[in-house]
Amino acid sequence: MNEEEPWNEEHEELRLQSMRREREAASAGEHDYYAVLNVARSATTEDIREAYRRLSRLFHPDRHHDAEKQEWARRQFHVIQRAHEVLTDPPVRAAYDQLGEQGISMGKAVGYKLHSMKDLQDRFEREARLRRLEDVDEWVQSQSEITLSVDGSPIASPHAAQTAGSRLGRSMRASGGLALQQLLMSHSFTASLSDSVAGTVEGRMLSKGSKAGAASGTVRVKIKRTLGPQTWASFAAPVLPPYVVAAEAVHCPSLGTFYQANVEQHALDMHTPPAITLRAGRPLSQHTAAFMSVATGNQYALGSLWKSGPTRAPRQLARVPRKPSSVSIGLTGARSTGEELGANVTASSNQAYLQAWYKRKFDMYFSVSGGMVVVGHNPRPLPATAGDIAPATPLSLGDISVNIDMVGEIDRHTKLGWKVDLGLASGVTVTIYLRRFRNCVNLPILLTPMLELELAIYASAIPMAAALALHYFVLKPRRRLLIQRQMEMLKDEQRYQLSQQQRQAQEAVRLMKDSVARARNQALAANGLVIEEALYGDLPFGIASQDTNALRAAIAKFGASRTALSAADEPRACDVAVALHALVVGDQLVIAGGGGK
Repeated sequence: MNEEEPWNEEHEELRLQSMRREREAASAGEHDYYAVLNVARSATTEDIREAYRRLSRLFHPDRHHDAEKQEWARRQFHVIQRAHEVLTDPPVRAAYDQLGEQGISMGKAVGYKLHSMKDLQDRFEREARLRRLEDVDEWVQSQSEITLSVDGSPIASPHAAQTAGSRLGRSMRASGGLALQQLLMSHSFTASLSDSVAGTVEGRMLSKGSKAGAASGTVRVKIKRTLGPQTWASFAAPVLPPYVVAAEAVHCPSLGTFYQANVEQHALDMHTPPAITLRAGRPLSQHTAAFMSVATGNQYALGSLWKSGPTRAPRQLARVPRKPSSVSIGLTGARSTGEELGANVTASSNQAYLQAWYKRKFDMYFSVSGGMVVVGHNPRPLPATAGDIAPATPLSLGDISVNIDMVGEIDRHTKLGWKVDLGLASGVTVTIYLRRFRNCVNLPILLTPMLELELAIYASAIPMAAALALHYFVLKPRRRLLIQRQMEMLKDEQRYQLSQQQRQAQEAVRLMKDSVARARNQALAANGLVIEEALYGDLPFGIASQDTNALRAAIAKFGASRTALSAADEPRACDVAVALHALVVGDQLVIAGGGGK
């Protein structure tokens, strides 16, 4: 890479990945047998046999008397013979089309038990799908999350330790200054039951503090069915209490547009109304989108139905969770510079909040985001008896909170983050999290239950400055050096592979030279197709010619290209006239689609 060009880490990383894929494909030693015989993938068995006979006349070892040429021909003919064996055996060819070299042995084992090409194609498509599922099963089919909430305020904030009660202080001292607030663990496993149906088992456990009986958990089973390329629906039922039954349907008619409906029933005896949530979103322009949701909650009544339900009883008498009704509307936007922003407002029967967020992606490895939430509460009194309606009261300020989130990629599948939440009523909390594939570990640490600006600055500004310095002055230069070294190693391997391929190509040209010369003389005598010169590679055909005659101008450009190539620092093209003339059949040059010839 030219040193004057600006360093684009994302571009260079993509180049490196592309080079790795090419190296893996070359290292596998797999041949495109259709390209070896120069036939299309739709070629008939007779076409394949005719191509094999034509190449046998050129490369069969018995047609060459020189010992060195016989050895060259033996290497070339081995691949040609292998291609003929694979492509003229219908079961093996069907397996090769679906799975490549790996499917050949499988085709020999099971192909003769089937009767038609359709049976073979269906069988090997299923085998290919199963192999793809096995490759991603460990990561895609399971998901887990662990959240360990810790109270570290007595250590981080002496002022909080002084204002804490004596009982809390004793517990802090007994535990060494830290106390477990909450442990949340969830795990799910998904398995495909058919092409359109998947089953999921979800488990969740919650433990608060160290009190006996403060733990709870549930297990539920979810069935998801794909109704079409744009629509799916699911149904979930619990195995353990609380018995909350849920159904969901999603339809995505176009890119960025979605319609979603959720229904939750919190009591199987139907004494509680179902909670229904409707969501919709669609793009407004190339960079902005809008979304809206409406939730009924489970505290409503239809006439006398559910008027005396448990969710309308005083909170201390309620036997099921109370979900208030709400309405939410929001906007999101993105810019090509890696910036994202959005805002939404939500109003419910007992609170309202306004939320705004902004995210800046510095590069593919590091991003910083921030947000602000303003919450208003409705301090209306609880109804005295079931069925009473409390009078409406104006909202009062509940909390104003700000969050700052920094995420860095350790590798392609692992992310490490540092998040700071600070609010008037919620204090300052730092969350350290690690994500790998679909697994996540969160460690929220409460630094102080009250807002302390000095501590908030220490927890946000200093880690952010340290992370930026580490990213730009240590990790990024190190990644650049590593990428450059790996690319140089891959380029060395490519040069070696190209030299080997060039040697094999030169051997093949020498083997074909006499036969092609005879065919060329015959074509000249019959006034047929003759290929005089042909170059393949990085050709400088942009060289201008002053000749007004099109043919003479083309010849002049070709000569100028040859001169420019001969003056190049390294080979950039090769002469393929002999190879192309070997592909001439009946005065027609036939080059079938496929890999290199």
